[in-house]
Amino acid sequence: MAGKCGIVICLDVGPTMDQAPANHESSLDTARTAVSTLLQRKVFAESKDEVALILFGTNETANHMEENGYNNIKQVRPMGPADFNLVDYVENEIVPGNQSADFIDALVVGLDLLHNTATEKKFASTRILMFSDLAAPFSDDKIDSLINGIQKMKTDVNLIGPNLNDDWQNGDENQPSTSRGGGGSGDANRKQKTPQQRAGAALMKHFLQQIDGGSYEFSDIIPMLSYFEKRTVKPMAWKCKLNIGDNLDIACAGYLKCQESKLKKSWGMTYIKGKGKEYKPQRVSSHHLNNDEETEIEKEDIVDAYRYGSDLIPMSKEDKESMAYKSPGKCLQTLGFTKEENIKEHMRMGKGVYQFIAEPGDQHAAVAFSAIVNALYETKSVIIVRRCSTARSMPTIGYLAPQIKANYECLCFTELPYAEDLKQYTFPSLSSNKKIQPTDEQLEAMDNLITSMDLIEEEGDEKEELFKSQKILNPYLQRIFQCLQHRALHENDPLPAPSHIINQTLQPNGAVEARCASELDRVKQVFKFENIEKVKTIETGSSLWKSNDVKDNGEPAAKVAKTDDAEDFSMASIAKGAVTKVGTVDPVKDFKTIIAQNKGKEFEKVCDEMIKQINELLKQSFGKNIYGKVMDCIKALRQECCIFDHSNIFNGFLKDLKITLPTLLKGDFWQEIQKAGVTLIASSECSSSSVTKDAAIQFLQEQKQENDDQTAVAPEEDEDDLLDMM
Repeated sequence: MAGKCGIVICLDVGPTMDQAPANHESSLDTARTAVSTLLQRKVFAESKDEVALILFGTNETANHMEENGYNNIKQVRPMGPADFNLVDYVENEIVPGNQSADFIDALVVGLDLLHNTATEKKFASTRILMFSDLAAPFSDDKIDSLINGIQKMKTDVNLIGPNLNDDWQNGDENQPSTSRGGGGSGDANRKQKTPQQRAGAALMKHFLQQIDGGSYEFSDIIPMLSYFEKRTVKPMAWKCKLNIGDNLDIACAGYLKCQESKLKKSWGMTYIKGKGKEYKPQRVSSHHLNNDEETEIEKEDIVDAYRYGSDLIPMSKEDKESMAYKSPGKCLQTLGFTKEENIKEHMRMGKGVYQFIAEPGDQHAAVAFSAIVNALYETKSVIIVRRCSTARSMPTIGYLAPQIKANYECLCFTELPYAEDLKQYTFPSLSSNKKIQPTDEQLEAMDNLITSMDLIEEEGDEKEELFKSQKILNPYLQRIFQCLQHRALHENDPLPAPSHIINQTLQPNGAVEARCASELDRVKQVFKFENIEKVKTIETGSSLWKSNDVKDNGEPAAKVAKTDDAEDFSMASIAKGAVTKVGTVDPVKDFKTIIAQNKGKEFEKVCDEMIKQINELLKQSFGKNIYGKVMDCIKALRQECCIFDHSNIFNGFLKDLKITLPTLLKGDFWQEIQKAGVTLIASSECSSSSVTKDAAIQFLQEQKQENDDQTAVAPEEDEDDLLDMM
């Protein structure tokens, strides 16, 4: 529905609407909930539609046609945008009346209200929504003039009430109104309509057929209105020229096809209604010096500065503008062509997809654009382009892929990453570990599970998708809107639990869940899960790489800021260039960098370089000054050997180190290794290892008593002895 719409809501509040059996919701309560939900959707969608509310069946009469005998009809809200004041009135101030009113009269009053305001308000369309059980007496003498008036104004009319095609309804046999129970309805709760309701339903059926209107049951309208809508924005064309080479420019227009759904409005700044006036909160900020007087500084006297060593270098706005990147302006420039298969799935980036078509009205551009699209489609190729949306924006690189449908053809733009955006990660092969190889029975169970979870249902030649993204509501947005409307109406109450509509969105499809239940049980049978007890005498896994947080005297060590080696960029590392050898400055980082660069190739050669550096560092160590650095190298070597399934390299190194340390007079370093729990790689950690857990523990504990005895009898060197040695 394009343009602004004028809506009149006619709500029946007569005595029959408030009647319901025990533990059932009356028709008036259901209608009140439906009207409130409809208004809330209009508020959150920031709709320009205007709404008027008319109650019929009230004890008093207050409408602009009361002098003509339209009694017990009250206009409580003139035509205007939906707001929370109207929502609050519908939920808390509507009371059932004791008088019945003619629903035909209510339609006449509503249509006349639309007629009086349509010209002034410039409505593009008009609509009447009537909520009634049709149980009140009525007169059909105005029905023909009402039909002519509605057809002349082209007004849509919808009835929300009983089923017009069914002589039965849900509820207690002594109650004439349609009601909605909490526990569902069955044949025991169904009863025949009253004669008055059957007559009203027959008249409304004839009336709606004449004006091409629609009707809905009370039980159906609530699920239809139980989700909130975001504000709809008319798509605007991004017009530019597709530049191919030096001599070919094709005028085209791009439209945003899809993007990530986000809550664009924070609702943090809203209007506050005062006494006859509305105020909008404004944020006021000021800057002050950090002195006793807190001297205020004018915004014009403040300039940004950046630290260079111990100095602060000021950078004015003019300096920034002169150093900023100069954009070439709006452009869509072709960089080259490539096969579509070269664009991998992980390369597709960006926040949305644009569809480009030839500029409307340009026949020459349409012919050229169609030729490009069909050529790309036939050769299975794409265009690599450079796109700059505005003169002030940064350029992006992307590709244009052809798309040909029955009624249109276009090029879809998707952003591509730059070289710096791609991160290379090396993971160990799953096929090298024999302990985790699946059996044929396990593979078959997983295949059957995947097949049973297929979301495409076939009925004959027709296929239906059970999970269509276009029909799935965003539960995050629905929850936000639910909390906002609750806070607006009940500002002191705690937030409610998520509604059943939101919870239903988060649940899996019932048919799929039932279909794959047996396959899930089969997967549980063929995949045995066992609890593995941790060995308390030795540290394994990720705990082995944690730094020691406790000093020798039992006091906690000083906290050090955690850094991620993968994100540790600096000007020095950039100037250093590609790492080709394990150095002595930062051997751990060099070691891991080379492995990542080579993707695990020449692993043994890199490990030999690391082992060589460890031995050199131990020889050059003066006392314990670089024991920590050596220990980090050993841990890094052990970790990578576990990952790449080369336990023999580390185990051989550690055995040789244990023999070499006494000859280097570095027996105390073995005690550091024992404290850190660094031992041989066991078979439980790496499939290529033949060392058991007990053997690894025994290897670490050997010579411990011998080292303790040597430490106890070793004479202490005083300063004179040290000088003599030097």
